[in-house]
Amino acid sequence: MKWQQLTTLVMVRIKQVIGLYAFVLIPMWGMFFLNKVALFGLWNIFGIVPRALDVGSMIGVFASWTMHGNFAHLMGNSFTLLQILFLFGLFENNAYRTTLKLIVASGVVTWVIGSPLSIHIGASGLCFAMLGFMIGGALFARRWGYLLACIIMGAGYWLIIKQGLMPQQGISFAAHFGGLCAGLLLGANSKHDYAKAAKPYSNIR
Repeated sequence: MKWQQLTTLVMVRIKQVIGLYAFVLIPMWGMFFLNKVALFGLWNIFGIVPRALDVGSMIGVFASWTMHGNFAHLMGNSFTLLQILFLFGLFENNAYRTTLKLIVASGVVTWVIGSPLSIHIGASGLCFAMLGFMIGGALFARRWGYLLACIIMGAGYWLIIKQGLMPQQGISFAAHFGGLCAGLLLGANSKHDYAKAAKPYSNIR
């Protein structure tokens, strides 16, 4: 790959990073303020209730990542996602489609393994799913970009995983563990052909 082609690819991926920020963070922040101002907190009742077959819980499987209990909860997940989405947008060829898969997969696994007397909200399941995807891609699918991403993330993210998997009052262990497992599985089975990824730019002069 020539320098001009590499530069073009990098610019495309940076645009993808910006798009991912909008794709994930705008719904999170938009629904948080809409919920506070207009919905009087009712949006959060549609969180994931494990193994419940009502409409509300099914909505939660797909949309619980847009539900947050308070501003600190929203800020914590947003700060983590700002970093993860940057790396994910750089190294994932089909970032939007993969993000949607991770949202649904983490929601489904949380629905399956969580306590039936609990309700799960927040984007931490998505955070752990994206981390799991990168780790699974690096370890099992030989995706060297994600190996580099794991190195860049460093000890801080391994500490997040360790702390997130320790059962704590008010913290959704099921969402963290379920998201991580879903991400690991999807990442391990992901494929990335770097030659094909570079091919659309091969005719650039």
